[in-house]
Amino acid sequence: MDVTMKISVVSAGIALLLGAAIPAYSAPDKLTVVVTDEPKSLDPCDTDLSGNSRVVHNNITEALVNLNPKDGSVVASLATDWRQVDALTWEFKLREGVTFHDGKTFDADAVVAALKRAQDPPLACEVGLATLKGVKFTAVAVNPTTVLIKTDVVEPILPNKMSALDIGSPATPSDGKTRAPAGTGPYQLTAWTPGQSVTLSAYGGYWGEKPPIKHATIIWRAESAVRAAMVDTGEAQIAYEIAPQDGTTKQDHAFPNAETSLLRIDAQIPPFNDKRVREALNLAIDRDGLIGTIFHENAQKAMQVVPPSVFGFNPDIPVWTYDPEKAKSLLAAAKTDGVPVDKEIVIYGRIGIYPNSSESLEAIQAMLADAGFNARLEMLETSPWLKRLLKPWEKERQPSILQTQIDNTEGDAVFTLPNRFTSDGNQSTIADAKLDKLIADAAKATGDERKKLFQEAFRYIAVDAVNIAPLFHMVTIARVAENVNYSLDVQAGNEIKLKSVSYR
Repeated sequence: MDVTMKISVVSAGIALLLGAAIPAYSAPDKLTVVVTDEPKSLDPCDTDLSGNSRVVHNNITEALVNLNPKDGSVVASLATDWRQVDALTWEFKLREGVTFHDGKTFDADAVVAALKRAQDPPLACEVGLATLKGVKFTAVAVNPTTVLIKTDVVEPILPNKMSALDIGSPATPSDGKTRAPAGTGPYQLTAWTPGQSVTLSAYGGYWGEKPPIKHATIIWRAESAVRAAMVDTGEAQIAYEIAPQDGTTKQDHAFPNAETSLLRIDAQIPPFNDKRVREALNLAIDRDGLIGTIFHENAQKAMQVVPPSVFGFNPDIPVWTYDPEKAKSLLAAAKTDGVPVDKEIVIYGRIGIYPNSSESLEAIQAMLADAGFNARLEMLETSPWLKRLLKPWEKERQPSILQTQIDNTEGDAVFTLPNRFTSDGNQSTIADAKLDKLIADAAKATGDERKKLFQEAFRYIAVDAVNIAPLFHMVTIARVAENVNYSLDVQAGNEIKLKSVSYR
């Protein structure tokens, strides 16, 4: 179908949405950043979710190591050196003279506590459910500046995984999540006003280079046009996730953001437990028609859930073609065999997950209807959407597909696959022993064997399992005020690098 669409830009009334007061231009020591939605948690162990990470990671809390955005290599942060002692043990040397915002000393005991807390099942930490999933990590303090991290299975990229473990103060509660994190980062939390803003101030005792801007405020607005206008009026200096139709000025910077957009299919509920129905869904989507209209013109059609820069990417998986007639034929064949293809399915979307998120699903809903699906669209705020994303789910739930994105700035497929595609994965709608084994074997392998197994896993997901409808490797637009120095990189979708921002 023709999906060249008119996407209305609501310019009338923006002044009212922003407030009638005269714009307050930022002082040289203040910065305001506007994002799409409020973080759901500021706990150091929840930074695997990008909405939380962009506020917390490397601003409030830090990890032992970071990943270089240019090539994914491991670089020093709270650890200055690391080496593999044996097949199951790595040694990290820690930076000296580092203190947490609450005055406590950063040392090996703090690392031990953070790693133990991240894997505590009752806490349900996002890093434990995702990055650290499937491996038991045990930290042992050798002395204040040396820690050993042991695993129960071979973990060849353990330093990479430690880049996701943000380390909070030893005083962080062990019996629940914190709303007042104390880290070692360049900024400390001043206030989190629910529904309004998160405010940060520079930490005077920071071990590294001091940030040029002393005070930062993160606020959220759902509408792209509003976020963009706030930079124009001086109410914000940086605005993320500007829609293509709004990002038309020289202040708008487009960059690949390591996110892949997709629809996750609930393959366990009829009619989606029939592979033909899942294939029909993919064939019904006109991806070419969505590029340059609803999605950015530089978005790339996806054939799997990681971009080509990720180790394990399979370049030989064919991209889905648009073939609504074949989709209709598959649905008809499934119906003949008793599959309830006429049953209503729900498309769950998340408001503001990316620019034009609602419009994209409205177009896809129409495409599915043309192919014979009975689809209803339901757009959700982030909290109810997360309940649809994460287990446990109701056993007698309605058949559905879920709008989501998967990011991988770490550079290896292991950061994407286990939590989302293994039988016990916290986001997985598939239970397939063969796929479980492929992913587990790949995670333990190294070199060419690791790449080969991950490539097999991606092909299995796309061709054999078909429990997703991959859409695009995404491009983000950020609007940056003319008087601000800020270089955007592939990590910018997950991490607002406040200490790198300055005024001209």
